[in-house]
Amino acid sequence: MNAAVWGFERYLRGLARRHFTGVHWLVRAGVPRSDTDLPTLFVGNHTNWWDGFLALLATRSLGLDYQVLMEAQHLARYPFFRRVGALPLRRSPARVAYADLKAAAPRLAPGAGLWVFPQGRRRPPQEPIADCERGAAHLIRQHRGPVRLCPVAFRYSFTSEQLPEAFLLVDTPWIAEPDSGTGRRAMMADIEARLRTTVAALDEMMRVESFAEFRPLIAGRLSVNKRLDRARHAVGLLRGPFEIRNG
Repeated sequence: MNAAVWGFERYLRGLARRHFTGVHWLVRAGVPRSDTDLPTLFVGNHTNWWDGFLALLATRSLGLDYQVLMEAQHLARYPFFRRVGALPLRRSPARVAYADLKAAAPRLAPGAGLWVFPQGRRRPPQEPIADCERGAAHLIRQHRGPVRLCPVAFRYSFTSEQLPEAFLLVDTPWIAEPDSGTGRRAMMADIEARLRTTVAALDEMMRVESFAEFRPLIAGRLSVNKRLDRARHAVGLLRGPFEIRNG
């Protein structure tokens, strides 16, 4: 890991601690950790400024090298992001988009986690996952070898705490074979359907506030009442276990 990645990861962890009560994630069985066997292509929904930054923290926490396709015009404005794994993607015309995807394909290597947000740009949270761009399928076909695909859902919410909370569902991966005979359109339809299922699963957990399976990716700032409760526990004014979350 180079110094830029190390420093930026530390900066993001501090930023998340200040702005969230917590960043919580649920990692399904089969998601690679420090994998040196197959490359991993993460596909995520995109509704929030935080998505790419939390993707970096999740990737590093899985022991993988972070790479992400980023809109070329934004990367030109903030070229520092190249040093922490961002790769340029021009979306039109088609020939230059394909050229950028072809240039990015070698980054699909064992030990790396390459992120694609196939909705193309930030969308409203309640907008259905539909009409996704086919860059992920093109990357798989360019790679010419097995690729592990992993859908990830991001959601942000004020629940019972003073500050918002972020939730990531890193869902069960599957292996895509570029020589399976499946065309790009059909391959992308499958990816889109799986991402839609992952987002729907996280939305249902959010709807009923079913958070027991989640684990902290970043521990953030306690609500004011919880900071007071912790102080009272410390001096014996409150008894019983300290509950970190509000009811």
